[in-house]
Amino acid sequence: MNILVAGGTGFIGKKIVETLSDNNHKVFILTRNINHHKNSFGTNIKLIDWDTINPTMLSKISILIKLNGEKVDQLWTKKTKRKILLSRIETTNLLYQFCEKNQIIPKQLINASAVGIYAKNNALYDNPVDENSSHGNTFLSNVCVQNENECQIFNSYQDIKIIQLRIGVVLQKKIVLLLSLPLFLSIPIPGNKNYYFPWVHVDDIVGFVSHSITNNLEGVFNLVSPQFSTHKQFFKAIINHKNGIISWVLFLPNLIVKFLLGDMSEMLLYGPKTKPMNTLESGYKFKFHSLKDALTNLP
Repeated sequence: MNILVAGGTGFIGKKIVETLSDNNHKVFILTRNINHHKNSFGTNIKLIDWDTINPTMLSKISILIKLNGEKVDQLWTKKTKRKILLSRIETTNLLYQFCEKNQIIPKQLINASAVGIYAKNNALYDNPVDENSSHGNTFLSNVCVQNENECQIFNSYQDIKIIQLRIGVVLQKKIVLLLSLPLFLSIPIPGNKNYYFPWVHVDDIVGFVSHSITNNLEGVFNLVSPQFSTHKQFFKAIINHKNGIISWVLFLPNLIVKFLLGDMSEMLLYGPKTKPMNTLESGYKFKFHSLKDALTNLP
């Protein structure tokens, strides 16, 4: 298949692009900086500028994957929050216009969203959530809702199937290292020991994208491990993985976290038991159920 990836030069995007290419798909990456990324991929992967108009080359594309978006792990100024929102909405519209200009008739759109769509301002999570649960009421929840809703513009293409990937915290070495530093010094960390940490290994994001394409799926899918880990279990697993001497984990009270971080606290206090119900029902088999195995095989 011919596949177009917007956001294919980031950590997750590169993994997806390389796997799809290895599986004999013809992959095009939309980027604003071709020269910067030209040596990052093999010759069988084509880098395309957003201003390109070449229906002869591109009109056979049938799958769209949209991963773009301003990173959320930075200081949330008013300007930054606007970038986080608009980077997702505007990219969707630009992608639609790109298809129109290049006579692309997509059969499937795979859009990256997040489990933050279930987040609550009060950070009180008494019930589990799945893909059918109601949305939350935080800044990131609103971003996710608008991001997903904007994809409806693609329904102008008859029979297109739209997939929303609600992705959890993607484990990678630098994130685990960052999280482990306060643990080794016995510094209290933000979180709630009895709430749940929605982690996922990048290989399962890549695996589910391939699974979605192969099985022509549509709908909403939570991409989080089916093996639930509380915040306490998650951070203890990191201590064990790093062979830490200190065995306990100290947590800051929620009120202090909210006072110190304001709106940003929602990223650290998220805690419902997030079930990948639709993901499992689609027939996908997670590669990493165990947090211990996932930590041992970090990219």
